Amino acid sequence: MTARPAPKISVVIPAYYSAGTLSGCLEALNRQSWRDFEVIVVNSSPEAETGALIRERHPEVRFFQSPARLYPHDARNRGVEMALGELLVFTDPDCEAEPGWLEAIWSAYQQGHEAIVGAMDLLHPTWWEQGVHLLKFHWLLKELPPGPKRCAATANAAYSRKLFETIGPFPGGYFASDGVLSHRAVQIGCPPWFEPNAVVKHRHESGVWELCVQRFRRGQDYARAQLMEMYPGAWRVQLRLLFSWAALPWVLVRAGRDAFRCGWGMVYLSTLPVQILGHALWALGESLGALRVRAKTRFGR
Repeated sequence: MTARPAPKISVVIPAYYSAGTLSGCLEALNRQSWRDFEVIVVNSSPEAETGALIRERHPEVRFFQSPARLYPHDARNRGVEMALGELLVFTDPDCEAEPGWLEAIWSAYQQGHEAIVGAMDLLHPTWWEQGVHLLKFHWLLKELPPGPKRCAATANAAYSRKLFETIGPFPGGYFASDGVLSHRAVQIGCPPWFEPNAVVKHRHESGVWELCVQRFRRGQDYARAQLMEMYPGAWRVQLRLLFSWAALPWVLVRAGRDAFRCGWGMVYLSTLPVQILGHALWALGESLGALRVRAKTRFGR
């Protein structure tokens, strides 16, 4: 019996209590115009629903059930260990890719880009979700032109296996590990290439309180990742993070610039309260996270 050749692309999806959205994500992958790919789901929630969903409705998916809770990037590392493709593509279980997604990513890879980040769009364009979308992804709107970026968000990112083996794996224990890996790629001259035709649609279903908690904690996490992984010992970075809140006006100007370039100007203006709240809590988290790292470094606790 002839062995099946390895696929060109491996799509890796981390899951944690994701059964409610995962099927939509996988069905979108079944509609891809590019067909030479495999899908790997790594689930770390202690429930049987996700595994049953894949067995019954998506048996083509390769599934791993972790016995322990994993950070999303730790789950991605486990998926990469299982992957057979030469191009490693990452997305999330609450995302749905447009049909030409993988074809556009493969085309960018064939053009010589070893790290690729695609465009982010919305599944449900309500006022709240539009505000959260601009807060998180204003720099990845699909109307922006292609070009290099400093970060490949793993809701829509790809790395060649060769590059991943050089700069990876994702450092464990951080939600901001995609920022760390992107930084490593930039440092060796392979900045992520933005491909606007590789579009993934995202859900933003968190409420106000959940968003506030998430932004504050992710700001703390990103400060820790910068000081421990990206710029260890860099006092200028520590100083910048301690006064992260002072950069809030510039962050909003940059988001507004991207939004107006893409025809999102009125959406940007109408959702400013959501954006100000989210960016301010992230900045506060960064400042307190930097203080915590400084205290731990100085006093050993």
